[in-house]
Amino acid sequence: MKDPITWKAREIEILALLAKGLTNSQIGSQLHLSHDTIRWYNKQIFEKLAVSNRLQAVKRAAELGLLEQPAFGSPQPSSPVIKSPVQYVANGDVHLAYQMVGNGPVDLLFIHGFLFHLELAWENAEFSHFFSELGRFTRVILFDKRGVGLSDRIQGAPTLENTIDDACCVLDAAQSERAFVMGTSEGAAAAVLLSAIFPERVRGLILYAAVPKVVRTGTEPPWASDADQYRANIVRMQQSWGGPWAVESFAPSRAQDDQFRSWWAMILRAASSPSSVKAVLELIGEVDIRSLLPQVQVRTLVIHKREDRIASLEAGRYFATHMPNATWVELPGNDHIYFVESTAVLDAIVRFCREEAGMTTTFTKIAIILRLLIKKENAKLSESFFEESQPLTVQNTSGGMFAVFESPTRALQCALRLRGNINSLSYSIGLHIGECSLANNHPTEPAFMAAGIAAGQSAPGEIVVTQSLRDILAGSGFQFRLKKGPSAADWPLYSVV
Repeated sequence: MKDPITWKAREIEILALLAKGLTNSQIGSQLHLSHDTIRWYNKQIFEKLAVSNRLQAVKRAAELGLLEQPAFGSPQPSSPVIKSPVQYVANGDVHLAYQMVGNGPVDLLFIHGFLFHLELAWENAEFSHFFSELGRFTRVILFDKRGVGLSDRIQGAPTLENTIDDACCVLDAAQSERAFVMGTSEGAAAAVLLSAIFPERVRGLILYAAVPKVVRTGTEPPWASDADQYRANIVRMQQSWGGPWAVESFAPSRAQDDQFRSWWAMILRAASSPSSVKAVLELIGEVDIRSLLPQVQVRTLVIHKREDRIASLEAGRYFATHMPNATWVELPGNDHIYFVESTAVLDAIVRFCREEAGMTTTFTKIAIILRLLIKKENAKLSESFFEESQPLTVQNTSGGMFAVFESPTRALQCALRLRGNINSLSYSIGLHIGECSLANNHPTEPAFMAAGIAAGQSAPGEIVVTQSLRDILAGSGFQFRLKKGPSAADWPLYSVV
């Protein structure tokens, strides 16, 4: 038995106008779409109805009742979806461009991959359709990352922590207390970390074409890109910038579509520059969030197309098998770009949001724990020393003290200030990021123990971090060196240089 055909709202809208006898030019003018885009939609409609012309299409659509009922569960397929103007919010000295689409009962924060342009993206009919459909069920919150699109340009590339901080700033500007968070491609890493550090702000997590580690370290993981090949791809990117770079890999089904190729090249040129993208891709190559996945408790939907040429199917499966509350949706197709051939993607997202919206959630945070082991008898440090770093809690304990942070950068900066202002012969400093809840202001195990192991392995004047924290801080400007010698940990430890 064949699966039932799923209709897009735009297709039903065009069918209704065909039934009124409008020409392609008239339909395009009414819907603000190009003549070629209307022809493309007609082709999709004819194939679904198994007909060869518009008269047959209208007759068959009437027989199926398609001219009388809404598509994709929307209340009125032809009703316009509200789209706010592009607005700006300042996060420190960086201004971020953001926009809201739709007025559904729940919010959905969308975190794109490395390139996006909040204004020019709407010139693509499939992009417009994707967010118009999503906006019928949610209020979508879109933003350009710092350094990209309409947001302020910056030197270098934004770190994961920058993106998370900016995302929270945009949520505040949109007056959203809790939202579904969707991350696509390498934007998924920021979405995961946001859900881990601020679970109280996340209704559910949605990942599309996601990769937890882009580049192999040695031969691991096998589904990641070879390091030499990845560097060669960056060189090719710079050499071919200005044209439709890698469209054959990002959107194979549209690779021969001249209109799509022109739009893709325009987006790339407008969104960034060769040097900026090189910096972004180099940072992406350093990120590894695998160690955090088992600790993320937020319910998660993982969507991946089977023959994606950018993100391996096995990389997507890694999320699904290592996150405790993940649902795996494997779809046919080879397009990495989420809005191309998106009907099944939209169906999965809307179904997940509807199911999760009414669920009761308990929050377990991922926190950064800084532990000081005091080696000098009766040595103590004032808790006020930590105030500048804005910890969640600070406590002196028997044999040491600890502080818990939400920001990896602030935690490490605090450790560096400690090292520069106290007698290093008396203190050992270790940091770890991991699942943590505070009971009576004291962090629960095992994250607290892991930070203690790191501190126990530090020499006087040395700061030691676990691998999971080092991976999160990729691109932050801090330098790390693998710590050699015997270790009480089952995982690598790193010294801060």
